[in-house]
Amino acid sequence: MTVFSSIGAAKTRRMGRIFAPDGKSVFAAVDHAAYISPSPPLGRTMLDIAEGGPDGVLATWHIAREYADAFARTGLVLRVDGGTTELGGFPEGDVSTLLYQVEDAVRIGADCIVLLVFTGQHDEHLSLSRLGKVVREAEQYGLPVMAEVIPGGWGRAVEWNIENVALGARIAAEFGADIVKTVSPTAPEEFARVVDACPVPVVALGGPKTDSEDDVVALAAGVTAAGAAGVAFGRNVWGSPDPAALIRRLSQAVHG
Repeated sequence: MTVFSSIGAAKTRRMGRIFAPDGKSVFAAVDHAAYISPSPPLGRTMLDIAEGGPDGVLATWHIAREYADAFARTGLVLRVDGGTTELGGFPEGDVSTLLYQVEDAVRIGADCIVLLVFTGQHDEHLSLSRLGKVVREAEQYGLPVMAEVIPGGWGRAVEWNIENVALGARIAAEFGADIVKTVSPTAPEEFARVVDACPVPVVALGGPKTDSEDDVVALAAGVTAAGAAGVAFGRNVWGSPDPAALIRRLSQAVHG
């Protein structure tokens, strides 16, 4: 039996704009300025990132509109949650909220939306409820949803071990996420257990700035070899003295 779906077709097309034909992606994450510092520099750095040719960019509303020309040929993943900053210190619980609706994301030309999910945190029901709400609305437009899963939240209420990372990824997929972005274990090869546990593409986030770009590229190669659908790196990309060159190296590591 063959079933045709306009919503399914829309989602397929949008996934094809953020993932290469090999099913993998290098995402440049430049959505930090809405809540933490240091933040991605504007101007030349953004243009250099675009020049490097990432498959997708995770962006705030402002970056999505200011750099529309620069990222016109790059898949746009819009950050739709937030509402808290590090000024005065992050709260222990989840005080985030949805800042933009799915219609807003479609209006600005997003190919996907991303929001945080804190599995294992004492108030995990808040972020999981947001995920369910967004998935339900996004499905009406054929708009993919990326869940950024942080087990235990930023305070690490649960350990970031492979079991908790894998379970968090699976939970997000069960709630309807089309893509999961999550932390990488210390040994990149262990990411295979996360991939095996999760029925949707999983990409590894980059974490804090490191001193060696060789280590950044090695991480990308390692998790990809373990089955990851790519990486979503932020501080190590926009903090690089040559973001374009680093993105090209990451693309080689991920796509071969």
